[in-house]
Amino acid sequence: MKPTQSSQSELTSNASALPILIAHRGGVVDEERSENSFRALEEAIRRGYTHVEIDARITADGHVICFHEDELMEEAGIDGKISEMTRDAVTDVILIRSQETIPTFNEYCDRCAGRIGVMIDLKGCRDEYISSYADEVESALDRHDLLTDALILINKTPRNNQDRIASLFEGKSLVSWRRDLATTREAVKRDPDVLKRHYVFNHGEDFTAEDVSGFRELGFKVIPGINSYHYPEGDSLSLGRQHIEYLRNCEVDGFQIDSCYDPILL
Repeated sequence: MKPTQSSQSELTSNASALPILIAHRGGVVDEERSENSFRALEEAIRRGYTHVEIDARITADGHVICFHEDELMEEAGIDGKISEMTRDAVTDVILIRSQETIPTFNEYCDRCAGRIGVMIDLKGCRDEYISSYADEVESALDRHDLLTDALILINKTPRNNQDRIASLFEGKSLVSWRRDLATTREAVKRDPDVLKRHYVFNHGEDFTAEDVSGFRELGFKVIPGINSYHYPEGDSLSLGRQHIEYLRNCEVDGFQIDSCYDPILL
């Protein structure tokens, strides 16, 4: 794209005037608030986000916790990988910026319940954990009345069985759809119910005005992601702002954003 210059989320009122506004990586992340921390979540709620993205990562003993990367160094300052540690060991780790421990997926959902919607970034798992991973995520969402309105997210090129896991949520939550418009039109012709099971998600630069119009005419919700790491070269704040302004004029249904962009929308 070359920029030119009834769910819980739809009932939430905020200054963005958008039905959906999702805080990336577990809330408002800054110098004092770590990714996927309760402090980041509480600030996202305070600012009026409709949803928070939760990173659902599996431990060595098959439990789901909230953490973006497998490596602990950046957020906790220690050598180690989530995938090589037990849940009890992971949840003892102190996050550098927030000075909080890493929450379990269920604990995070408990804090969200009745307060904010959720987008679940399924980080995936080994074959033997597919069923238990999906069950733990679904059970927590259902327990806290978040399942029906949840948005399930996987990578554009699925890895670690993400596509297999996400398929288990179809018909229970909306699952990300990351195909081009022509492919999508053919898919809807074959199976009109595709649009009832999915929402369209991609990076902001992946959408044109024609794309947004076409997806919305088919009946999909369209939610671009605007994250600073999408812009490894150039001014990420300026480029992200351009994409937000362009896509908002295209009448997308909402955004998933890093909090550095929220002055544009909140």
